[in-house]
Amino acid sequence: AGFIKSPLSQKRLTQDSVELYCEAIGNPIPEIQWWFEGNDPNETYAQLWDGARQDRVKINATYNLHSTSTISIANLTSDDSGMYECRASNDPDRNHLSKSPKVKWIRSQANVFVIERPEITSRVDVGSDKVTLSCNISAPHLSITGHKWVHKEKTLQEDSSSAPFTSYTIEGKMEEHSGIYECIFEANPQIKGEVNISVPPQVTAYKNSEHGNEGDTGVLTCKNPSYPAVTTWSWHKSGHGV
Repeated sequence: AGFIKSPLSQKRLTQDSVELYCEAIGNPIPEIQWWFEGNDPNETYAQLWDGARQDRVKINATYNLHSTSTISIANLTSDDSGMYECRASNDPDRNHLSKSPKVKWIRSQANVFVIERPEITSRVDVGSDKVTLSCNISAPHLSITGHKWVHKEKTLQEDSSSAPFTSYTIEGKMEEHSGIYECIFEANPQIKGEVNISVPPQVTAYKNSEHGNEGDTGVLTCKNPSYPAVTTWSWHKSGHGV
């Protein structure tokens, strides 16, 4: 057996998820296992299974022309930091309890560093004709290389400042710019915060009037572009109630 893809070391924040990938080739097709050794000096390697760590560990493996295996760990904690090892072997005695395998398991390792997530404080300042959003990161242990503001997957502003603070100013009234805005601190790993601009429903008619012939089907449309989204609608006709 031999590796054609090995897992890569990664840095993540607490509450994030991580995914490691391993691919091996051989004849017969090798089995892949995942093992873990924590940072505690007394901790030894332990095999990881699908559903381990209170069902936060998921392992997906396929054995077709060669072997592929992906391990993903959700809702990371500092205890998930350590060495992850992908092992592969196609020795027929590899899992025999009394026989030692003729060919030992080959191994490929990757470190996962889980860093405590810094707290991001956000605020919205409303002026007469502008809205200013700001994010402040608490005690950053990471080297910040820039900032980015994103809304609906569109980048609105970015810079290369190393400051633990960033702001974004929107021209116009708050009702015209409601929604979820992301403030991103560029670092390794990336740190994201959210700023929500919430406004009462701003309901508008799609068309002010509709014409049709008797017997036709009439369709009237209202829209609400504001955040949060409307969950309940009702229609009223003058003199007829709801």
